[in-house]
Amino acid sequence: MSLKIMNLKRARAWHSYARAVVQLIHADLVVFRHFVFDGIVDTVITTVLLVGTMTYIMPLLGTVKEYGPFVGLGAIATSCLFNMYGIVTILVSDIRGEQIILYRLSLPVPSALVFVARAVVSACKVAVNGLVTALFGIGILIVGGRFSLEYFSLGKFLLFSVFLFIFVGFFTILMGSLVKNLDRIGVVWTRMIYPLWFLGGAQFSWQVLYSFSPFLAYLSLANPFLYLMEGIHAATLNPEHYLNFWMCLGMMMLFTVGCGFLGIRRLKKQLDWV
Repeated sequence: MSLKIMNLKRARAWHSYARAVVQLIHADLVVFRHFVFDGIVDTVITTVLLVGTMTYIMPLLGTVKEYGPFVGLGAIATSCLFNMYGIVTILVSDIRGEQIILYRLSLPVPSALVFVARAVVSACKVAVNGLVTALFGIGILIVGGRFSLEYFSLGKFLLFSVFLFIFVGFFTILMGSLVKNLDRIGVVWTRMIYPLWFLGGAQFSWQVLYSFSPFLAYLSLANPFLYLMEGIHAATLNPEHYLNFWMCLGMMMLFTVGCGFLGIRRLKKQLDWV
């Protein structure tokens, strides 16, 4: 009987935790909705320019026609990754400044869940950019007859997109723990994010890198961004030219857990909230 009572108390506690986390997420999303329209406009502009240029202009300079779809579909992950900048800036400005987050940490919920809620909100934010990029990017490719549905798997695409957004959400937590102050955020982006993105399948596939240097190709397998790009391409283009879809999905999940665990642990230490 006592065991049943303990289990009931635990269930009630986790139910209250879940309600608190949902309320935290809802509060942040209410604020975010006021900026959604501007974010959509910015994403549409960058998507049209990037995909349009790579699809219709660059082939005139000698690039293969397949490069447009490659960049256009990879832009879905790219838009999410580069929109982290603003999210991380807000997080760092709070942690290194007013530390309003300390109020949330004082709530009667496990402190880790406060950061999980923050990661979920970040995932929702980048999801808007990612979905808009997908809509307009694929639309531009279809209008020009540059996109074939032969290899496109809607199920895999949607599944991978969801976990891509979640990964980016937790990666923002890790990035927030690595940036010492706002003056250093540009340095971190230039020295870490941009190289990881550039060498992580955004400009060329893993097979292309392997044909150039097997050593660099195997070394790049430690790059989490590689699995984002290869996975989204494997779900939409010829999968024979990319890493296995399910491997990419599995690795992305592992990196999500790793980034979340490390980021939350570092931030709790930095805030003296262990």
